[in-house]
Amino acid sequence: MVSDMIPYADILIWLVPIIIAALSPFIAKISRTAVFALSIASVTTSFICAVSMIPDILAGYATYSPGRVLGEIPFDHEFVWIDLAKIVRSSINLGFLIDPLSVFMANIVSFIALWIFVFSIYYMGEEVDIGRYWFWMNLFVGSMILLVLSNNLLQMFISWELVGLCSWGLISFWYKSTAPSPDPRFATEGEYNAHCGFKALVTTGFADTFFLVAILMIGWVTWRVYGAPIFSFTRLMADQELKWIGELARLGLLPVFTLFILSGPFGKSAQFPYHEWLPEAMAGPTTVSALIHAATMVKAGVYFVARFFPIMLEATNYYPQAKMFFLIVAYIGAFTAFLAASQGMVARELKKVLAYSTISQLGYMFLALGVAGLIIHHEHAYLYGLYHLASHAVFKALLFLAAGAILHTVHTKYLDEMGGLAKYMPITFWTMLMGALSLMGIPPFSGAFSKEGIIAASYESGNMILFLLAVVTVALTAFYTIRMIGYVFFGKESEHVKHIIEEHGIREKSISMVLPLIVLAASTVILSILGPAIFEFIEHGTLSHAFEPANILTYFLETLSSRTFFISGALIVVGLVPSYYAFVKQTIDVKKLMEKSIVLRAIWKFLYNRWYINKAYYVIFVDGVKGVSQVLRRIQTGISNVNIAYAVAGIVILLILVLI
Repeated sequence: MVSDMIPYADILIWLVPIIIAALSPFIAKISRTAVFALSIASVTTSFICAVSMIPDILAGYATYSPGRVLGEIPFDHEFVWIDLAKIVRSSINLGFLIDPLSVFMANIVSFIALWIFVFSIYYMGEEVDIGRYWFWMNLFVGSMILLVLSNNLLQMFISWELVGLCSWGLISFWYKSTAPSPDPRFATEGEYNAHCGFKALVTTGFADTFFLVAILMIGWVTWRVYGAPIFSFTRLMADQELKWIGELARLGLLPVFTLFILSGPFGKSAQFPYHEWLPEAMAGPTTVSALIHAATMVKAGVYFVARFFPIMLEATNYYPQAKMFFLIVAYIGAFTAFLAASQGMVARELKKVLAYSTISQLGYMFLALGVAGLIIHHEHAYLYGLYHLASHAVFKALLFLAAGAILHTVHTKYLDEMGGLAKYMPITFWTMLMGALSLMGIPPFSGAFSKEGIIAASYESGNMILFLLAVVTVALTAFYTIRMIGYVFFGKESEHVKHIIEEHGIREKSISMVLPLIVLAASTVILSILGPAIFEFIEHGTLSHAFEPANILTYFLETLSSRTFFISGALIVVGLVPSYYAFVKQTIDVKKLMEKSIVLRAIWKFLYNRWYINKAYYVIFVDGVKGVSQVLRRIQTGISNVNIAYAVAGIVILLILVLI
């Protein structure tokens, strides 16, 4: 039966967190307990609303259409916001698109956010400015859910920017800190944190500028073709031949449009060349890092490409140039996966290892969506890309929250100041190990199945560059993951850890921190069984055959017996074995190896300096802009006659350009 929840759930699911966000600063002044309780109640409401929409999809809102990945759109709840009928025979609408893809995403966001909020009870329990924290956290979740439910590009872009704004507020949350800065360029940690938040805002904002231009290009070209600007996803797909894309191709604008429309997703999801903001995003509280990396912000870019996928796939049937969209997505994704994984091998901070891991795993998702547009059986790669999105959301939230429990206990973020923690924090150790095994792609954890599907699809594409980047990244992932686990939990306790033991002792703390770890660890196993259910739900909007034992068995056997599974398994061993002996067993002395080998030192320096890409960006965009500003500053004489001369010269140049 249809629950009739959709007309209410699609509004309550994002509106409740936003309302609680607005109230949080005021409630916090009255009662810290109340603001914690209301925040958890708000995200619980969102999760209930998300789950309530699943029966509506299963009841028949979604009808399968052969040849289409998503089938027909089941529910488009829309109303007029600004009526422009007298000007452009159109209007600016607000609306909510409820289909298997949006419901799938809404459930992921709300489920992960719920356990991060629960973890925050103890983790942020002593935070002075708790009202501000919950304002940004609730607004973050509400904005992200509004983004995934938006039925048009304009509304999505507004939500898109709200998500970016929230990330800035949360990354720079501890801007008041007077502790010593980890970066010598800044006097205090607070200044460094503020810089990190600003870096995220500027980088993603720069990428979003091109994204907005692409959206406006859609409005302009649909106005030319259909007589009115169109931004609705369903209406953009309604013309079977997609004449508006044909018009872009005829005008020679399709390559520019493709680059611009992908700029926003690449920026939000920290893909090359916009990837350098995400490692600095670790400046915020660990709960913030978990939310950004697992459920919000960085998943927005992947979601948009998945949402836009059917449009561009259909376009390739009529306009061969449209295939460029998928080639760019695939190559950028594969390269980013390799690039970030290589940087994760040498990172000194626990959270930065996980940050590089996120960038790399997002690269896998883009690789899947890109390859999906290049192969005949596009459903396979498309669905595995989204499956990996869900899988990564669970195990990355688990890894970050486990990291938060560790940082909260040992009061250091540096790996070489940890060690031997397994016997003191057994629950954290075992749950984090489960997340790490899922990240590496080892059965029975979900990451093994979702990642294997992506590697198999890249092999099916016949593009050996994409395939090699994908499997080499598997080895690098195994190396940095085992290195991280070894540094934190094995070997002898560092002097820092010994000092903490003597002063306070080390143990598992509040149930509010332990319970989310257990739930998420169990979820990464359960999710491995849910692969067929996710595929059937997203593709057909049903679950009629998903839980049949024969289907689940076939799914397991096909995955575990495929050629690419054995190839990726061999690469896991290649990365795992040296890392295990170096950082877990510690029978290989890494420091001595580095001292003896000039080559290893050079490689380490290159990777530790992030391929010098980050440094180059600062030289060009920060120092360069400052240099130009200093030059331009000299021409400001303060003499009115000189300023008037500048103005006249500018007007003359402008007139010449207009005449040309």
